[in-house]
Amino acid sequence: MAHFLNHRAWMYDRCHSGRRGLKESFVIGVEEFVETARQCQYYAIDGGIRCPCIKCECTRILKDQDVKLHLYQKGFMPVWTFHGEEIPSTSNRVEIWLASGLNTVVHTSRINQFAYMQEMVDNALRRHDEQEANDSHDEEAPNETTQRFYKLLTKANLPVFEGSSESKLPVSIRLLAGKSNWNVPNQVVDHYTKLILDLTPLNNSIPKNCYQAKRCVSMLGLEAKKIDCCVNGCMLFYDNDNRKNDALLVECKFCGSPRYHTMHAGQRQKKPIPLKSMFYLTIIPRLRRMFTSMQTSQHMTWHDSNKTKGVLCHPSDGEAWKHFNRKHPSFASEPCNVRLGLCSDGFTPYIQVSASPYSCWPVIVTSYNLPLEMCMKKPYMFLTCIIPGPSNPKSAIDVYLEPLIDDLKKLWNGVWTYDVSRKQNFLMKATLMWTIMTFQRMACYLVGAHMVD
Repeated sequence: MAHFLNHRAWMYDRCHSGRRGLKESFVIGVEEFVETARQCQYYAIDGGIRCPCIKCECTRILKDQDVKLHLYQKGFMPVWTFHGEEIPSTSNRVEIWLASGLNTVVHTSRINQFAYMQEMVDNALRRHDEQEANDSHDEEAPNETTQRFYKLLTKANLPVFEGSSESKLPVSIRLLAGKSNWNVPNQVVDHYTKLILDLTPLNNSIPKNCYQAKRCVSMLGLEAKKIDCCVNGCMLFYDNDNRKNDALLVECKFCGSPRYHTMHAGQRQKKPIPLKSMFYLTIIPRLRRMFTSMQTSQHMTWHDSNKTKGVLCHPSDGEAWKHFNRKHPSFASEPCNVRLGLCSDGFTPYIQVSASPYSCWPVIVTSYNLPLEMCMKKPYMFLTCIIPGPSNPKSAIDVYLEPLIDDLKKLWNGVWTYDVSRKQNFLMKATLMWTIMTFQRMACYLVGAHMVD
């Protein structure tokens, strides 16, 4: 059973080549994992096992056979992708093993196997060893921003009423997702939230309307900005350190095009309607969340501790990465500093029914700190902005990237962040290492903004 100690490689080596059946080592590993999870004290408390498959991601408590089936069909989620770590102390876990009522002889090799398997169970259940945490002398309290976020998250994850398995935050997200997916008006959401309130106990925290659901989700701090644009792509009506009061202009300062639709005589309108707008989703809070979540924080230094000499299997093994480290040694000295990649391409969001096609251009940023099996997965690819159409922005793409460039400049100087895996505050910096696109002007623009292409 030495494969349990071999960096847990069996967890991500599920099928034979060509996906012809499960490997025996994977089947044995899953059986051992489930059996170990059954011995855990949280098994009785939760009434099952938090399924660590790719789909469930430890959010659903299932029966043993269902967990096995999920793992056989979908595989493990990317949580245990460590390499070269030391074998943890087994004393506490062996005591749990011996206290579980097993009257058998436990050999040293079996203890080590159990320790590794138990550690995986702890990761799956998102539990933390309090005794090991108390032994650390370098721990710091989260900074004020992170503490506020944790408090809001704790409050939002309380059950909506006694005996319910749902909490306010997931309910709010599901309501807003339904509204967005099917273009439901606010009044319809309000109608169904009132219906739900009438069917549930009086003392509940279910959002009473669409507005309250939005407020609950906004506590995550992942804001989206709507920025008006010139119809010809000359400028954004947006303020930054270089240009002041651009947000107050009512016409483009380059081509003179109006910012808003023309108001007709006698028409009453509370707010003018812009001719063209774009959405920008700031990346700073999302990078901070990567360190404040136990599920991802420990993977943000993977690139530093999992290098194989002479083998090119990750961007950190490439010459460009090493060249950047030589030019910026202070940046490279902190493994938590983030290396980013950016990609963009046009797509048609709707079925074309007219002679004039429409395309828009999403801009996506991903972190190359993560292992290969995570960095290009959907949850870790951050949509930062959507450049509106109807046509290719071409050389004007740098105009639409101004908010992103401003955030990247802030990240180059550093923003304070709390790393929950190390329990320390640090100055997180980030740089854009690569762009994946065909726009030469954009690449030159990024190089001029303290980036490496």
